[in-house]
Amino acid sequence: MKMNSSFLKLWVAVALMASVVVAIAQPKDKDPISAAEKKDVLARIESTLTQWAFVPGIDFKQWPTMVEKESAAIDKAQTAGEFTNLINRVMNSYGFSHIVLFSPEAGQARNTQSRAGIGIRIEIEDKGIRVLMVFPESPAADVGLQPGDLIIESDGKPVRQQADLAGGVGDTSKIVVMRGTERLEKTVTRRQYSTIIPETVEWKGDIAILKIPTFDAGYNISRIDSLMREIKEKGKGVVLDLRGNGGGRVTNLQHLASFFLNRETQPMGTFVGKSDLMAYEKQFGPSTDAVAVAATVQRKVTASLNRGGVKLDMPVSVLIDGGSGSASEIMAGAMREQLGAKLFGRKSAGAVLASLIRPLGDDLGFMLQFPMTDYVTIKGLRIEGNGIVPDKDFPVARFGEPDGALDAAIAELSVLIKK
Repeated sequence: MKMNSSFLKLWVAVALMASVVVAIAQPKDKDPISAAEKKDVLARIESTLTQWAFVPGIDFKQWPTMVEKESAAIDKAQTAGEFTNLINRVMNSYGFSHIVLFSPEAGQARNTQSRAGIGIRIEIEDKGIRVLMVFPESPAADVGLQPGDLIIESDGKPVRQQADLAGGVGDTSKIVVMRGTERLEKTVTRRQYSTIIPETVEWKGDIAILKIPTFDAGYNISRIDSLMREIKEKGKGVVLDLRGNGGGRVTNLQHLASFFLNRETQPMGTFVGKSDLMAYEKQFGPSTDAVAVAATVQRKVTASLNRGGVKLDMPVSVLIDGGSGSASEIMAGAMREQLGAKLFGRKSAGAVLASLIRPLGDDLGFMLQFPMTDYVTIKGLRIEGNGIVPDKDFPVARFGEPDGALDAAIAELSVLIKK
């Protein structure tokens, strides 16, 4: 099926959106799933990927072959949760971002701005999963997990990817955590928790520290407008803290960018889709080079129209880490390339493929997130798989310890303000 122009325009408006609407009650992760249901879900995944998904150089027609390698384990899966975890392990083997199967329970939780789990944002490391943020009033908060903790085991098994911590509501796990050199054991029970964290501004003298936790549905436009007016009135510099911000809606990204960038003269970058690659190959021959294709695409990602009239014409520094993904990486890259902003923290996630989340039929309740375009910054950086490297690297700040990245960003701005 070809993508018509009206569909493309609609998609561009919602790319990177991570919210969907599911109108009917859905089964739980612990509910049984039949062989026929599993077969149906797999068939719908294959159909969706082969018709719509796009990543340069990836042949999604190979999906059945990838699934076949795990067929024995998939056949043994008894519940919706077990089946979902197995399919996501297969999807992880692609090695790129924004391809995820959501169980009916997980999909329904997205609509209420809540999640089922332990309540952390993470960064994958060789020896485990690093905790970047703990959601307030979450199971992780209940047992005292802290930013900087390294989770190395769950129920006696090594933890090396997010799926190793997966589980349904009510499931209890014993996890092993390294806090510096101290080895801790925690027992955590998964449940629903709120993912909404408000944007904040804190002040260090006349330098504003603007924390943007998400570009997803929790992004509050009116609150951002108010905070920007405060910064404009009181500030001489701003630290944009995007640490732990996994991304979200392009429209929210464009709204934030409108306070910093000129939409006419300071484009952020280029989305590269299947039609762009086809047009390029028609002229230049076969290619998997997203950067080369991006150079031929006329439409660019820009800031939205600034209707409030507030422009922050002041020095900017940006904080990023391994939890900064997708829209956050686009924002950070634009701040560096267009404004010369310095970046501090850790390398970003390298997960910037724009995607859609679609139900795999209302009767089953499963939903699939799949990539539809790549992205290249205005100066030619393909972020996917590479991430954005900060100008100065700092480890994740442990709870109660000095925040080296923030301190360095403030110091940088202090020098610029005095010039």
